[in-house]
Amino acid sequence: MQTTNRMMRHLPFLLFPFLLGQPLCAQTSYEVLVNSRGTNAVFRFDTAGNYLGDFIPNGSGGLAGPEDVLFHPDGSVLVTGFGNTAIKRYDGVSGAYIGEFSTGYSLDTPSKMSIGPDTLVYVTQWGATQNKVVRFDLDGVFVDEFTSIGTPNGLGHFWDAQGDFYISVFGNGANGTVRRFAADGSDLGVFIDSGVLQGPTDIWQGANGDVLVQDWTAGTVLRYDANGQFLSTFISGLTSPEGIAFLPNGDMLMGDWGVDAVHRFDAAGNALGYFTSGNGLTDPNGVHLRVVAAIGVGEAIADEDVLQVVPNIGPGPFELRTTVPLGPNTQVTLLDALGRVVEEAPWGDAKAVPFRMPAKATKKLAPGKYHVLVRDGTRALRAAVVVICER
Repeated sequence: MQTTNRMMRHLPFLLFPFLLGQPLCAQTSYEVLVNSRGTNAVFRFDTAGNYLGDFIPNGSGGLAGPEDVLFHPDGSVLVTGFGNTAIKRYDGVSGAYIGEFSTGYSLDTPSKMSIGPDTLVYVTQWGATQNKVVRFDLDGVFVDEFTSIGTPNGLGHFWDAQGDFYISVFGNGANGTVRRFAADGSDLGVFIDSGVLQGPTDIWQGANGDVLVQDWTAGTVLRYDANGQFLSTFISGLTSPEGIAFLPNGDMLMGDWGVDAVHRFDAAGNALGYFTSGNGLTDPNGVHLRVVAAIGVGEAIADEDVLQVVPNIGPGPFELRTTVPLGPNTQVTLLDALGRVVEEAPWGDAKAVPFRMPAKATKKLAPGKYHVLVRDGTRALRAAVVVICER
């Protein structure tokens, strides 16, 4: 390769300030992925509930009983299966199987996943004896068993503003609890006991601090205060609820094993009918809203000689540089550590001379790892950057 081709071209903007200066809403479209646990598949729907086909076909890559879907920052899709000992990885656009994501630890009936505040992937285990919450890094390498004690039949989980970790423990479906752990994984005891709760599945925290718990056994969604005290039954009349997603307008989507369907509720818990049913959907135990994938990891080039973020760690601002020519319709997408699109923007006028666009950020990025995706219709490039607080 000639020396002139290897010279980094300085792209004409400060990446994060430029991206954060534009609203995303007008450019964003969404789709809904729903686990079909009984058919070892994951289905695609638009936000009106129209069936778009299989995203992951029956048993692709050996998937057995999908439990959860997680959107990786690099654009790929991770899936746990109760009959698998590793997390499966699929292309974010085509759904094609890529390979096993997790390494260095054999999971025992893996269930729900999240990316934590530390940018590690947390996985719950349903196993009878091996049931601690496990952590992997974003490359899939085993880090540790996070919880100090086991959480038998553990499922949904979240973190509060103080960094405490909450997990639903299904138990035998009649004695389920919600347990709390400190940020270092030490046990803080039972947060919600079995006084009312029977078989908890997914849990989440509302904007006012209340904790909502799906009760698979009772067919309800229960509301508790920030101290774990029972307040009320938020939703009733379900059969076996598991899985929760929120549409952009605030409506809630909930899977229901008992009717092989996904319900839709408004933000106040009023039933709006089925979001979807039929099309072979069986035992839907996970519902996931995502921005329509900008890229799949299978088509992205990750090479420091092709695309760089300079510097690749720091408080910002940051600059993108590339060694390859890009087309006039190039788009840049920034994803956070949860796999969510933070911002999208056109590349702009990519001149060959180095200069910077004088733009200031309208908001700050939270510290953590981010992925930058660059596409021009003929190629797709990927680079990573770590944002830290200014010292």
